[in-house]
Amino acid sequence: MQMSTDPRHIASEVLLRVEKYDAYANISFDAIIMRDDTPVKNRNFAKELVFGVLRNKSRLEKAVTQFMKRPFAKSHPFVRNQLLIGAYQILFLDNIPKEIAVDRAVELVKYEVGKAPCGFVNAVLRNLIRKGEKLPQKENLVEYTGQFYSFPNWIASILYKAVGEEAPLLAKALNERSQVNLRTNILKNTRVELSEKLQKEIPNIKVQESKLSPYGLRVKGLSDPVRQPLHRQGFYLIQDEASQLVSIYVDPQPGEKIMDCCAGTGGKSLHLAALCDNKAEILAVDRSQSKMDALLQRSKRAGVNCIDVREDDVLASQFKPDSFDRILLDAPCSGLGVLRRHPEAKWRLQPEDIKNLADIQSSMLHKMSPVVKPGGVLYYIVCTFNPGETTEIIKNFLKLHPEFQLEPLPSNKLVKWTEIIDKDGFFSILPHKHDSDGFFGARMRKKS
Repeated sequence: MQMSTDPRHIASEVLLRVEKYDAYANISFDAIIMRDDTPVKNRNFAKELVFGVLRNKSRLEKAVTQFMKRPFAKSHPFVRNQLLIGAYQILFLDNIPKEIAVDRAVELVKYEVGKAPCGFVNAVLRNLIRKGEKLPQKENLVEYTGQFYSFPNWIASILYKAVGEEAPLLAKALNERSQVNLRTNILKNTRVELSEKLQKEIPNIKVQESKLSPYGLRVKGLSDPVRQPLHRQGFYLIQDEASQLVSIYVDPQPGEKIMDCCAGTGGKSLHLAALCDNKAEILAVDRSQSKMDALLQRSKRAGVNCIDVREDDVLASQFKPDSFDRILLDAPCSGLGVLRRHPEAKWRLQPEDIKNLADIQSSMLHKMSPVVKPGGVLYYIVCTFNPGETTEIIKNFLKLHPEFQLEPLPSNKLVKWTEIIDKDGFFSILPHKHDSDGFFGARMRKKS
């Protein structure tokens, strides 16, 4: 097998980029497999190895270091990664013979580093096969959650603060493989029509309607959804089910002026446009010009013609008071709710980041509050469940801004809102309960 397309070699190269350059795992992975035209089978296995190691990194490190005399960090980077990749196969992948996992690790180390470390790699991994790993006890729920499911202890504490005794279930859900979810572009077809198109054009695809989103499809066997003709023709967009629900929660109406702050490449803006049949006036704002350019391209593909874009920093810009019926603030956050897709983030986040983000979130809400028309609605959305970025932010905002009041339910009946709105009136989607990314939201109406 050509080394550049070997799944374990690809995985090691991606992990090195993530560690050395703080690269995003998904972007690095796509770049490497496209560079060498990697076969689909190898591509899928390499992806499983990369994300499996990142999700379970600290547990894997503990499993191999129990058989090492020298510090793990002092080993050659390629050797470290092959130990983790080998350990992941041994502990988590029942369909891979354990001896083959060891042999391939040794072969790759010999090819990439030389003969010297081969005996060491062989001994560590074979010891792991024979003796297994030492699993944590359940006496302390936070420590158990962090050790068993590979989370820094301070993040495990946030999980406990958010859901209490369900923290291990939430941690387990965050470590599961992310699903491929498509959002039907209702400007061009219905969900039923899209499902029929997919099954007709793509052999062996499995299509299932999303449980929560009325426009979502969960698909298997779609290896590269971005490059499919149906995507290029604008019949669907790639968007997690929880993210799809945000725009339905905003409940846009024809004739309204709507702003999407921190719009990124505009997945939610495009959905807002589709929901009001291109009959609203939508302003998408982001400080990245490249993202605004991407949104314009996506708009053209999706048949959207009611979005204007503005490159701007929300905190530094000036907006006319009382000028928008609805403002969606999809604020920068810790991203704990989307760790399924970006597991490397849990090893980069630091406790002080949360405080900085909370300050930014509060400032953005304060900045946007006078821009909402009397009778209009301000929406706060974050892809996290951390109370310091969710309920605490909103409670403090409402205390400082009595002109706003919490309004739990949208007027539309497109979604079973009782399954999503929690007892305090907040939009709350949790991975272990809804099998999707995690999101929090609040809708606050400005008094007339």
